Parts: sequence; structure tokens; C-alpha cells
Amino acid sequence: MLGQNGRRCRRIAEKYSEKHDKNLLGDFLSSAVEYAVKTAESNACMKRIVAAPTAGSCGIIPGVLIAYENIFGTDEDKLIKALFTASGIGNVIAQNASISGAQGGCQAEIGTASAMAAGALAYLEGGSNDCIANAAALALKNMLGLVCDPVAGLVEVPCIKRNAAGATNAAVAAQMALSGIKSVIPIDEVIDSMYSIGCSIPTCLRETSQAGLAITPTAIRIEKKLRKN
Repeated sequence: MLGQNGRRCRRIAEKYSEKHDKNLLGDFLSSAVEYAVKTAESNACMKRIVAAPTAGSCGIIPGVLIAYENIFGTDEDKLIKALFTASGIGNVIAQNASISGAQGGCQAEIGTASAMAAGALAYLEGGSNDCIANAAALALKNMLGLVCDPVAGLVEVPCIKRNAAGATNAAVAAQMALSGIKSVIPIDEVIDSMYSIGCSIPTCLRETSQAGLAITPTAIRIEKKLRKN
């Protein structure tokens, strides 16, 4: 392990537990980020997680849904239906594009998870089917082109922090869709675009750790240190 995971999410909670600290994200987003990072850290520490849609993006959906339940309150039945909504979106993406970083880059993992979470949030807030589709489309569009470049080939850097970004992106997309903002490009075409972009991403930027952040001087030093150990 890189030593970049484990209990760092606690700092998020501790930072804003004191009332005198300004909370830039507000209670809901801060909580969503905290739970997203916690789940992703648990994955990197080899603890039990649910790989939805993948292990590398496992923090986004629980991040937003646990935060929603804690902050706004909802019954278990509605949360289950929100999960069904998310799973439907994920299945469509998996069938028509990819949810694999090795095949489509990180957009296929973090992007898909963010779209799923955005749709679930739109459902929880009473959004129509069109609203849910727009939320998913807006979230996925924001993640198009995101490459998969893990340092030393491990699901720690930059993966864990991308879970936090994906959770925040999901909330932003859901808020826009619930406000009546529509994605100019419909969700089906966004998914098709993600697939074509994924096919165009060089192999070195698809989970091989041969480019991007994985070959920065710091990343190379970390990898050499791991090999020595």
C-alpha cells in the first residue's frame, strides 16, 4: 500500500465539527464526501465493500445516499427504490458502453458511478423519469475523458479522491436537473460518446499506470520504494 489511505476521511469530519470553521460545502456535501472517501479507503485497505458499479468507484453511491438519509431523512423502502434507479442507469451504461477503467478509462468507473448517484438523488427528490435521465446525463458529461492512471497500479491515488469528486458532481447534476435544467445531449447519446471516447483513450491511460499521474516524479519514487519493501 502507498500509505495514502486509511483514516484520512476523519479529517473531513473533524475539520467541520467545530462551528467556527467555515463549511464551504454545507452539511450534505461534506457528509457525502466523507462517506465516499471512507468507503473508498475501506476498499484500498482490503475491507468489505460493495463494488457498485466497480471497486474503484465504490464510494460514490453510498456517499450520497448515506448522507441523504442522515441529513434529510427518508424511509428504507425509498432508499431501496433509489438503489434500483441507480442500478438501472448503471446497467444501461454497462450494456452500451463500459464500466471498466481498463477498457474505458476512469470515466467508465467514476463517471458511471456519479451518473448512477445523480439519478438516485433525483429520484429521492421526487424527480420525474426525464429529470432522472437528465441528472445522469449531466453527471456523466462532466466526467467524459477522465483517464485511469493509478499510481503504482493501486486503487489509492488518485482513485480515493475521485470518489469524493464523483459524489459532489452527482449532487450538482441532480440539483441542476431538479431545477429544470436539461442536458442538451440526451443520456443515450452521452453514453455512446463515453464509449467512443474510451476506445480513443491510449492504452497507457487505461489502468496500466504507464502515463498520466502514474509516471510523475513523485509516483515513480513511490513505486520504487514499494518495490524495495
